[in-house]
Amino acid sequence: MSRAELSLAPGAPGGVKAAPMPDEIDPTIARVVHLRGPASKGELLDRLARGLAFPTWFGRNWDALEELLRSPVPPDDRAIVLVWHDPDRLPSPDRELAEAVFEAVAEARARTGSRPLHVRIQPRSAPQKEPAMTEHTKRVPEAIRRLGKVHHVALIVRSIDGALALWRDQLGLELETVMDIPQDRVRIAFLGVGESKIELVEPTDDTTGVARFLASKGEGFHHVCFEVENLAETLLRLEIDGLELIDTAPRRGAEGPVAFLHPRSGHGVLIELIEAPGGPAWSALGFDASP
Repeated sequence: MSRAELSLAPGAPGGVKAAPMPDEIDPTIARVVHLRGPASKGELLDRLARGLAFPTWFGRNWDALEELLRSPVPPDDRAIVLVWHDPDRLPSPDRELAEAVFEAVAEARARTGSRPLHVRIQPRSAPQKEPAMTEHTKRVPEAIRRLGKVHHVALIVRSIDGALALWRDQLGLELETVMDIPQDRVRIAFLGVGESKIELVEPTDDTTGVARFLASKGEGFHHVCFEVENLAETLLRLEIDGLELIDTAPRRGAEGPVAFLHPRSGHGVLIELIEAPGGPAWSALGFDASP
């Protein structure tokens, strides 16, 4: 991401260009704010104030917005990425003023050598009824299509000991580990199969979501986990693409840094992402960072 890059330019509807995102997004140099269809000037300014943590003196006016986008308080030299969903909901006069502010700020940041201001337009999608699976596939973000191997498939079981009679003893999978995860109130086991694994998950507390899942749906498939090279970067790309995240930042998992995507963004499937060994989140979360 070039420090002199100017991502707002004429030529797109309303004068704001849909800025292309770089292939590699580093959250340490970019702040991302989703503007989800604000219908008034007040809504737009409030969402910007919350998303960019403006100081309490922010007066909810265009001049103050321009000042804080040019020179953040407290100082922050990261780029700003505004993902503007359904901009046509905003009345035309306010939209034109907002675009003028964004363009002025982008030009000012470019002149001073600051990291850029990006505005990405996300027009409202036409409503669809039961789209075909091929259409679902087309809408899967590129970041998902570039995921690495399947790290594991997780199954909810009433008893790990009982389930091992099938997966280990009868099907011959190698048992790698059995451990308790106190913070999640579950007991888990991993069994190797090729380059991937089967995870068995047994609830140890009947008040947890896993226990409720078992009570309502019975034993069976719970989630699929994909391995990625850089988890924080992948989460940022997915959020920009509009996916709903359960975890917006990596957290500690049994075998490395993990995060979950909401089933509403996975067509009913809970998706877990785990960072490949030695990735940047490993040392940050206190894991052994050696591959």
